[in-house]
Formats: sequence, structure tokens, C-alpha cells
Amino acid sequence: MKKLLQVILILLTIQSIAQKNKNKAAVLPSQPTDFTIPLIPEKWVFQDGKVEFIEYKGQKAMKLAQNSGQVVVKDVLFKDGTIEFDVEPILPGFAQSIYFHRKDEKEQEIVYLRVGTIGNKLANTAIQYTPYFDGINMWDMYPQYQGPAPIKKDDWNHLKLVVSGHQMRVYMNYQPRPVLEIPRLEGNLSEGSIAFEGASYMKNVVVKPNETEGLSPQEGIDLTNHDANYLRKWAVSKPLPLPLGNEAYLAGQPKPENYLDSISAESGGFINLTRKFGGNKERKVIWLKTKIMAKEAVKTKLQLGFSDEIWVFLNNQTVLVDKNLFQQPAMRKYPEGRMSKDNASVEINLKQGENDLMIALANDFYGWGLVARLESTEGLRSVDEIAGILKAAKEISTIDVEPYLGTYSSADVPVKLTFSKKEKTLLARTSTSPQEFAMQAAGNHVFSIAQIGVTIEFKPNEKKLVLIEGTQKREFVKE
Repeated sequence: MKKLLQVILILLTIQSIAQKNKNKAAVLPSQPTDFTIPLIPEKWVFQDGKVEFIEYKGQKAMKLAQNSGQVVVKDVLFKDGTIEFDVEPILPGFAQSIYFHRKDEKEQEIVYLRVGTIGNKLANTAIQYTPYFDGINMWDMYPQYQGPAPIKKDDWNHLKLVVSGHQMRVYMNYQPRPVLEIPRLEGNLSEGSIAFEGASYMKNVVVKPNETEGLSPQEGIDLTNHDANYLRKWAVSKPLPLPLGNEAYLAGQPKPENYLDSISAESGGFINLTRKFGGNKERKVIWLKTKIMAKEAVKTKLQLGFSDEIWVFLNNQTVLVDKNLFQQPAMRKYPEGRMSKDNASVEINLKQGENDLMIALANDFYGWGLVARLESTEGLRSVDEIAGILKAAKEISTIDVEPYLGTYSSADVPVKLTFSKKEKTLLARTSTSPQEFAMQAAGNHVFSIAQIGVTIEFKPNEKKLVLIEGTQKREFVKE
């Protein structure tokens, strides 16, 4: 009995302690929903000699030197919430920047002030948002993500970023309306560090996790989704070097079997080549191909946004060559060398039935991409027909040319045709010339020789071929 009482007493004591701890936990103050980043060296990552922690205008401040590089907040990962700070740019300078959702200098998002616009209330380039892909600042691909900003000279400017899921609002100098509203954050990451850059004084850096001021995390409306005129799906080749001085020509187009990949438009009808293929340190060209099906012969305009150079081919005819070079002011397209569907337009004549549209695009400066839109779809049956292109590429890439090799003759033509191969390429020559022509696969047992406008359809089971030149067809038999 005595032992039983001792056990009961111990259990009651444990229960009493547990209840006291529970009550104590219930009255603990909640964790703060925001925190100020101390302006002391221990809380920041920076280059030696580029940052000073000082008293400025009677307050603690951080001074960033020219060419400071990124000054990173230490031990803070930011996803959703609010970032606020005060900044006074040091002139002359180019930009005052804040980075967020930052993995490193290659993958991050940025909002920056172009301080050279101070005093110009109508400068649409005063504030900019853009993502980075593969270290490429995509400023020239997103002209819609910039606008005017009331930047003050020799005074503090207050910035507040409110980030919620896919959306962001940026406020400045306590104005009730945002200076930027981003309906779709374009970065690859939704969480990362915070950093600052640009010659300036900074103070009052405050981060408020999860305080989003009621901003929806859902992606905002893209009104171009209602527009059927955009060409949104393309078969695409791999980027290839295109040294300066060279142009893209039909004769140099990739073989059909090289269109094994595809790309689809993002918001605004944007074919984002930088996101898919990265940036270009040297000039490269990529080829895109799609098909348009017309119920009847149609004349319309093709509107194009591009960076930096473009060659457009319709049904094996060149219809446009144009350049949008920011580095050369005389060759900047509206708006100021940035990509927009208003960069260029060209009248095109679509034939009844299937129309092959092919675009070569070259780039060696910041982001690269394409927007393509038909002014009218009247008389068309469909666009974005790429399934056949991809299927043919897959079939052609696995073709065994061995059954086609040999010599063929015809009772109607005093010339023999001989076919050989080099690696996977089928070569053709005639008995009257030693010159060999590389043949391009065009489908099931069908090859073409673009240089001389000839198509050959092999019939390996019958040991025959049909040579097609214009409207003429001639049959050859394998010897």
C-alpha cells in the first residue's frame, strides 16, 4: 500500500509539472513577425573595402561604394512577405538594386532604380523588375515590367516590396499606389537570399516574412491568353555558333532530323530562349519551325518581337531579315531596343493548305527570345502545328540509309544515279559528274537535294526510286 501511494504521488507530481509547463507555454509571447537587419559587419557578406558601417545624417547607415558587387544579408532566406528599406543613391551612378529569391548571381530576381532618370517623372525606365537566367539580366525581354518612379536626389528614398507567391507589388516613398505591379514573377526560384548593390547609403532594412498585405499568391491575369493570334508552339533546333559577319540562309538551315525539341510560349506569347538554353557569350543562332493551316489563300501580317537578329522564311522563301541591336542606337527597334511584338511586321501570303514558317534568331547580347503574332486569323484552320515536324524528325533521325545504296538506271534517261553514305548522310552523284550531293531526309523513304531542287522517293521493297523534278517524275531501277 505504501509503495502504491508513492507511485500515485509521483504521477500527480509529473502531471502537475506538465500542466505548469503547458500554462507557461500558453502565455509565452509570440515570435516577432518582422525583424530589422542590423547594420553591422557580422550580419552581411560583402567585398573588403566596398562597404562601410557609419553614422550618416544622424542615423546608423551602411555605405555601399561604386562597384560594390552584391552585398548579401547573412542567414536570411526570403520567400513571401515584405522587404522595406531606405536608400539614398550616390551620384553619379547607374542603378540601385535589390535582389531577392537569390540562389547566386546566376539565378535570382531583381528590382532596381536607374538613378540617371532622377528628375524625369515621365521616364518609363526609372524602375525595373526582371529575373536572371544563367547569369543573364533579362531587362531587354520584359519592357512591361518597368515604369516611372519618384526617385529623390540627395535624400532618402523608401522602397517596399510585397511578394506573395507569383505576384509582387513595389511601393516607393510612401505613395499609396505601387510603382510596379508584377502579375507573374518570372524567376526560376521562389525562395532565396536578399542582397543589395549600387553606390548608396542605406538604413532601416526590415524583412517581414509572410506579411503580404492581402496580395493573392495566384498568378495574375495574362490578357494575351484570350488572343488566338499568337504563335505559341515551335519545333526548335539546338543553338549553333554564328560568327559575326555571317547571316542565316535557307541553304544553311538545320536538317529536319535536328528539330527533335520544342518550346512553348510563356506569358505575353514570349518564346523564352534564355530560360531554355541559357545565355550566349558569343553570337549564336537557333532555328524555329511551325506550320500554319489555311482554308484558303490568305494575306495577313506577321508581327514580331525579337532579340537580336531575325530571318523569316515562309514556304522556302525569305520574307524578312531584320535587326534589333541595342548596342547600335540607329538599329534599336521600338521600344528602345527591348523586345516587343511591335519591333517589326511583315506581310505574308499564306497558300491554301499547309504553310511552313521558319525563323532563324541570332543573339550575343543579354536575353534572347521571340514573340510572333498574326494580325488576323481570318481564313485559317489552325496554327501551332508542330506534332508532324517532331514526328518526322524522330523518324528521320533513326533512318538506316543502307537499303538505298547502289546504282540506279532508267530506260528513259541516259544517266545513272549512284548513292553512297558518309556516316549517316546519304550522298548522291550522277554518272556524268563526280560531284556528290548530300541528301536531306524529308519523310518516309523521301529525300531531297535542295541545291538542284530534286526530290527522290525510294521504294526499297521494289528496288526502285522515283525522281521528282517540278512536275516531272521518272522511275529508276536498282542494278
